[in-house]
Order: sequence, then structure tokens, then C-alpha cells
Amino acid sequence: MNSKFKAIIFTLAVAIFFSATGCTGGNGQTLNSAEALKEYLDKQPANSPDKPIRVTMAANAPMLEKIAAAINSAGKYVSLNLSGNALTTIPNYAFSDESTAKGCVTLTAISIPDSVTSIGSFAFYGCTSLTSIIIPNSVASIGSVAFGDCTNLASVTIPDKRKMTHFTQLQG
Repeated sequence: MNSKFKAIIFTLAVAIFFSATGCTGGNGQTLNSAEALKEYLDKQPANSPDKPIRVTMAANAPMLEKIAAAINSAGKYVSLNLSGNALTTIPNYAFSDESTAKGCVTLTAISIPDSVTSIGSFAFYGCTSLTSIIIPNSVASIGSVAFGDCTNLASVTIPDKRKMTHFTQLQG
């Protein structure tokens, strides 16, 4: 085999590997499962809230609890960009544990996709490192205390609440 052919085979193998694992380069990683997120975070060095690991994930509602668990168990600070159109609701207690009232304590920022129309009650309760959240105009309702005990939340980009069908306090 000539070296040019070997280089092409190697390039294709690398592309297939990254495609299969859901990882892409650039400013952070794009992952397709909570397991891939956990594996990726476990390989990263310890970090601080001001230098979070940037991750993009296409998710659906049932995945959110697993994503939060992966972030918590890794113990790394994460800025999460949810993408795709499979996610229409952020359910109650999505990023917090209903029984312990402990949130995803190393989640520093989250961007929610335009497909989401509602955020459930206590969805981010106790996410104490959360400093910013971007909520798209598609969100028509936010449940009670959705961002309760988010003691460092400094920036919330939110649609005009007059357009929302149901709006309750962000922090309680």
C-alpha cells in the first residue's frame, strides 16, 4: 500500500470513530449519550467554575436525569448547550434530586433549544454553580421554583413574561 492510500484510510478511520462516538472538535464537545458524556468528563482534568468544560448534547427529556447524574459523578464544572428538536420539555426535577433536594452542583451554564416549550417545577433546584441560563422564546411556561436555591444565578436570558401562559417565581 502506498503512503497516500494509508493516509486516506487513516483519515477515514478517525472520522468514523468520532462520528460513532458522537464527538466533534471545536469549542467543546458534542456528545450523544449520558454514557459518552461521563466518559468524556472523566478524561478531563479538574477544573473550576470560571473554566467549565463546554459540552453540546442532543437530548430528550428522559436523558436529562442521566446527563445530570453524569455531570455530578464526574465532579467537573460543565457549561451545557442542549441542542436538537427532540427535547420539548424540561421535566420537574430534571437537574435536581427530588428526595435530597440536591441539584447538579457543577453545572455552570445551560442553553436550552428552541424546541422546548416548558420548564418543570424544581427543574434546576439546587444547581448552586449555575451562573447563567438562556431560555428561548419558545418557552411558554416555567414551573414553580424552577431555579430555586441557584445561589449564583446572575444571568437569565428569558422571553417577555407577558407572552408566557404560565410564569412563576424563578427563585424561591
